[in-house]
Amino acid sequence: MALAVTRRSFFDRALGVGAVLSAARVALSSAQTTPFDYEAAAHLLRRAGFNGTPAEIERLAQMGKTRAVDYLLNYEQIDDSAMEQGLQQYLLSQNLDLTQFRPIQIWWLYRMIYTKRPLLEKMVLFWHGHFATAIKKVSIAPLMLQQNQLFRRLALGNFETLVIEVAKDPAMILWLDNNTNIKDAPNENFARELFELFTLGIRDPITGQARYTEQDIKEAARAFTGWTIRRGQFFFNASQHDYGPKTILGKTGNWNGDDVIRFACAERSTGRFIAKKLWEFFAYANPEPQIIEELADVYFASRYSIKDVMRHLFLRDEFYSEKARFANVKSPTELVVGALRQLEASYNLRLLPAFLSAMEQDLFNPPDVNGWDGGLKWINTATMLVRYNFANAVVTARGGTAGTFSPEKLLAGKNFQTPEEIVDHFLRVLGPLRVPAATRQLFIDYLREGAPNPFRLDAAMIDRKVRGLIHLMMTLPHYQLN
Repeated sequence: MALAVTRRSFFDRALGVGAVLSAARVALSSAQTTPFDYEAAAHLLRRAGFNGTPAEIERLAQMGKTRAVDYLLNYEQIDDSAMEQGLQQYLLSQNLDLTQFRPIQIWWLYRMIYTKRPLLEKMVLFWHGHFATAIKKVSIAPLMLQQNQLFRRLALGNFETLVIEVAKDPAMILWLDNNTNIKDAPNENFARELFELFTLGIRDPITGQARYTEQDIKEAARAFTGWTIRRGQFFFNASQHDYGPKTILGKTGNWNGDDVIRFACAERSTGRFIAKKLWEFFAYANPEPQIIEELADVYFASRYSIKDVMRHLFLRDEFYSEKARFANVKSPTELVVGALRQLEASYNLRLLPAFLSAMEQDLFNPPDVNGWDGGLKWINTATMLVRYNFANAVVTARGGTAGTFSPEKLLAGKNFQTPEEIVDHFLRVLGPLRVPAATRQLFIDYLREGAPNPFRLDAAMIDRKVRGLIHLMMTLPHYQLN
């Protein structure tokens, strides 16, 4: 059984996350090319997916950096039919109704946990936060699911195409009130967020200047008049469209919504804004201006290809630097999905949405148009306790309604004779995590306490102490970082 977390240790660890993160952020980037070894491959899989097993990490490491990156990026070449078939069987066996909110959360969690295309689902999660849309206002679960599939279909495609399709997405139209945007009473909500949150950003990441004005927003709103929905699909109501001339981002003409998006995506500020946001999500906060500019160069040279931008991002030395590793706080989704993938646990998916909600990430239901703030905002005394309780729930799942976690599976083929070997093995499985020597020794002492002399790893030891060891490691500040 896993150890209970005392009130004192709980607060110490809650504060410890910030300390560990601060240390990671102030570490200097390596000036030399970082070798693509096991740790680098694990870092890539944490960021371009949701962790992996040692076998999956080792496979990427053996490919080398370029082949590993291309393997993850070219996910359409990876057969994921087993996951798709398993998902359909699961939906039927659980009688999940995808017209309801919780079932669509479970549907997506299943994909993230069992997919062989981790980068695809990670990109969907990124776009979900970027084009944040919430069921609390949309109210119709199938529309939220439809939007999720849109992100999946265009995850690494052309950014301009993605923005146009999002603008015509029924969930987005309802979320930002474009269904009420008519020629005699333009609604500015979508136009404002298009510029502020989806393309240009409030200010250029390099110059600090605003690229658009309030008048641009008003004129853009006119261009989107008549964009509404009918019978759950996009519908252009020509009778409610303003066909008059409009001046938007310095260009005058009888523009429509497609034109506005085309103008916005062609702006240097948009290339920089998307470059910065992708880097911060996948690498670390506050990227150097040179990184933003070079990623923006790729964005324009490739005619807005997100795939090309991501390839450049994942191949940069800075992405593998000490500054990047374990520099981001795991979102609740990354924590939950990553733990289940690492531990190869079969957990009851119906229980996961409640954990995520209590950790303050309700999938399909971000708090507002800005999405989730992320970073240290994920960490507070309430959410940390839920993280610890989730870890305990998984490692103590011995069958029944909760699911099953088998430590024996992670020890298969091993013949460990000492506590040191066991501790090092699970630090590798769960990260690999780098911990101080004193922390490692505490884990060793924990395994030795009450163990037979000489030490013997028997079934009772595995069920009692190994489960507890894994839980303790999962409550480390280090484990909360990605």
